Amino acid sequence: GAMFRTWARRSGCTAVGAACAIELWRFSSFERSDFHTLGSAFHQFLLFDVMRLSGRLARRKHDQDCSNFSAVQAEVLKERLLANKDTAYGREMRFADMVAANDVVSAFRASHPVTRYDHYDTWVQRIAAGEPAVMNAEAETMLAATSGTSGRRALLPNTPALSKTFFARGILVIFDTMPRAVPDAFQLQKTCKLAFAPSWTTTSGGLRVGPNSSGPKDKSFSSLLPLYSTPAEGYQIDHDEFAAMYVHALFAARDRKLGILEANFVSLPARLIALLQREGERIATDIELGRLDLEVASRLSPALVTALEGRLGGGDAARAAEIRAALAPPVCEAERGRGRSFALRLWPNLRLILANATGAFAEYAERLQAGPAEGVPILSTVYAASEGLIGISLDPKLDGSAAYCLVPRAMFYEFLPLEPASATPRGSSKGELASGTLLPHELCIGEQYELVITNLGGLCRYRIGDVIRVVGFHHGAPLVEFQYRQGQLLNLRGEKTSEPQLAAAVSKLWPAEAGALVEYSSAERAEAEVPHYLIFLELVDGSRLTPEMGPALDRALRESNPVYDSWRRKGALGPCQVRQVEKGGFERLRAERLIEGASPQQLKVSRVLRNAAHVDLLWNWKGEQ
Repeated sequence: GAMFRTWARRSGCTAVGAACAIELWRFSSFERSDFHTLGSAFHQFLLFDVMRLSGRLARRKHDQDCSNFSAVQAEVLKERLLANKDTAYGREMRFADMVAANDVVSAFRASHPVTRYDHYDTWVQRIAAGEPAVMNAEAETMLAATSGTSGRRALLPNTPALSKTFFARGILVIFDTMPRAVPDAFQLQKTCKLAFAPSWTTTSGGLRVGPNSSGPKDKSFSSLLPLYSTPAEGYQIDHDEFAAMYVHALFAARDRKLGILEANFVSLPARLIALLQREGERIATDIELGRLDLEVASRLSPALVTALEGRLGGGDAARAAEIRAALAPPVCEAERGRGRSFALRLWPNLRLILANATGAFAEYAERLQAGPAEGVPILSTVYAASEGLIGISLDPKLDGSAAYCLVPRAMFYEFLPLEPASATPRGSSKGELASGTLLPHELCIGEQYELVITNLGGLCRYRIGDVIRVVGFHHGAPLVEFQYRQGQLLNLRGEKTSEPQLAAAVSKLWPAEAGALVEYSSAERAEAEVPHYLIFLELVDGSRLTPEMGPALDRALRESNPVYDSWRRKGALGPCQVRQVEKGGFERLRAERLIEGASPQQLKVSRVLRNAAHVDLLWNWKGEQ
């Protein structure tokens, strides 16, 4: 017995020693940022290992739920109704009767109307005033302000359940997905996390109002700072997007071994790379001298400037020379080949861009991969909104495209079938949506639907305005591709020209690889004698619209949308009017929307402008002052 115990102790020690040796070997074999300390590198190593293991478990649970999708959905709905039956809203809508029914799903769909935001206006006002248990038994943490891309900004109740679900059923699964798509994703390199200090207001009842995206003021954010290239002080810059983005670019450029560019949407990495190309010489000088550019410094407090310069840690002439070399155009054909794009000249071991590049953002991914970030994978992993987590990509493609698996326990899903666009005018008997919602098992692959959700924040049968296309099923869970927002349709006569159709027409004249287009948007001219579209285009320096480009764009729109073509042939719609926006016009519009309260992390370019002041701004823009 004593011999066995001695042998067991020795065997255990040997096993532990071997395991430690393997872990030390793994740790030493990883690519490591020069700006990691041994402690911060080990922190990242352990965190990634824990997240990977947790991710495998989360993925297993996700797959199990998908195998019983309908039953899980019924369970989720019943839990929400039961939890909120004694709230003011639950009593008025008679949640208790629904819960008592033999078929909760049928009772809910028969009793509760399909809703839009107007339905919740008075209820949200009561929450804002501080009244408890209005829509949620669980106390709200904030009112999430939507980006307002499709028009009016909405304020949506946010609960702890929404945040917990996003992490447990979204973020953790991503940690299982990412290394499948990019095996070297989790090295000990740093990430340039493009997040910004949020601008919050407070309601009369003391509730915070603002974006609910993960940001620097979140409790968990400080624990992740060792993973990021931007220091804590960089995330303190508020109300100045340029200064904040410049600091992100400065500290990202300083790190030759940067591994990931991360943002909510791929338009932000595109902006970062454009800033580096435009301001690279200034940034190289800052790194060479170990100080912050004087013009940028003048926009910040002296204390913040001192702290940021301290984080630079002195001058680095060698890295400054590398940045200047990356800025120089390729000198030979070989350098123009794959793997020698600007991003990879600047960061030779950049693993990926982690940001949503689906729907309207696909154009930014195409431009990046056709130019400054050629050869860098772009991964779209999460489909989410202010209403909560919606889907996760289990097999993201390296060009940013993705099909999202609806997360069974994130919300209860219904689907409104779309009527095909027709030559029937708006206001006629032929509506935009077919009557009645469908459940997931009733969906047809290849068809488009508008999402209707019941979420963990009190919204019931809520039309969020997203149109998706069903492309398959993962066990019983629908796999969907995001198509467009209902509010981003050009629709003067019932022709319903969507974002993808507009994008296809624009890209036919200005393809991504040409790099000639800075930005574009549109508006409806319903008040004109013959209604027509107004297309705003900002081109790169020195490029001008020619007289034939307007008719050419109109022809491309007619090819893209046959129903638009039908109305054009009848003369009920006039040819689109093209307006060139002078340099800086879309940047000025972005600045205006930030002043109005939008968050840099959430802000999207509206492809269809609904705000008359925004239309006027672009129409009257005379160039940078």
